[in-house]
Amino acid sequence: MDPAAFQLGLESLGVVGYLLGLFLYSIAAAVILPVPVEVALLAYSQLDTSVKAVALGLGKAVGAIVVFYVGYKVNPLIERWMGRHAAVARVLAAMMWFVRKTGWIGLTVLLAIPFMSDTAVNYFYSLLNEEGHAVGRWHFVLANLIGGIARTYLFLALLPR
Repeated sequence: MDPAAFQLGLESLGVVGYLLGLFLYSIAAAVILPVPVEVALLAYSQLDTSVKAVALGLGKAVGAIVVFYVGYKVNPLIERWMGRHAAVARVLAAMMWFVRKTGWIGLTVLLAIPFMSDTAVNYFYSLLNEEGHAVGRWHFVLANLIGGIARTYLFLALLPR
């Protein structure tokens, strides 16, 4: 994907189209796209950061609902599989411990880091979430919302002027 062409395409949609595109791109980045959302934040530099942050955060929150549901359905299969493979079970148990120990705050922090893959982090937390007990659904969604907003501010603040 050519970032310049993507930004030009977003800017050609107008402000409302850009915000809708940012929202939809954020959903896709949370659910299936293994690419960071920062490339979409570079368009419309004259637009207030808070507006971009809310559009991105809401998109990530909507995507998080899908990812949480997938993780909730797949987690029992992972736990059954762990029962049959002891070596893998030890590694996955350590990863589940990490998810349980860091909870929704750890998820928020990871999602706030610029250029972090939302897809990888979200699936890591949802698949290893012990059927939704380590991080509840609404905390999962809230972590994505807050992480998306924080990431927008961090990324745009770190850009050279």
